[in-house]
Amino acid sequence: MAKPHRPSADNDVRTWSGQTAFRESYCDDWEDLRRFLRARFGPGPPEPEDLAQQAFVKLGERPADQAHESPRAFVFRVAINLARDALRRQKMASRLVSASAPALEADAEPDAERTIIAKQELGVLSRVVEGLPPRHRRFLAANRVAGQSFAEIARQNGVSEALVRKTVGEAVAACQRAIAGGQIDFRGLSRERNRRA
Repeated sequence: MAKPHRPSADNDVRTWSGQTAFRESYCDDWEDLRRFLRARFGPGPPEPEDLAQQAFVKLGERPADQAHESPRAFVFRVAINLARDALRRQKMASRLVSASAPALEADAEPDAERTIIAKQELGVLSRVVEGLPPRHRRFLAANRVAGQSFAEIARQNGVSEALVRKTVGEAVAACQRAIAGGQIDFRGLSRERNRRA
């Protein structure tokens, strides 16, 4: 039986994130976990890099005095659960959209002009969403399609609620500009930082 990994007894460090065992696990296992998730669940969404990062955030949040048989096994299990949860939410959102489609249809046949305008706006919005950076697209879908709060999205992605609010706001503003002006304009979108840096 493997000897449990127990963080060093350092009174100043209260979570795993400040421990040597955590840093070693992150350095040794992050890339393997990312590759595993990509092979098992595809390139995303949810993105393998985000899932791997979230799994290590969960390990880092564990109390420092809590031993683990294998930090590697812990982050792999957490990442698999996160991926399954995200895929379930995506399927549920897709089913909700499909189920509500008949309810969204107008009772009377719309006139040709309104139909053309609606199709044009839908095409513009589709192109805007496709052109958004991955984080903007993911947070927008989680908030506007799946109905998740900014706090839920922040917790799941290991980022601040303010970042989620800002990112969704930028994505919505890009959509509104495109509908109002008929042109796709991605100015004002914050750039995603490399999480491994």
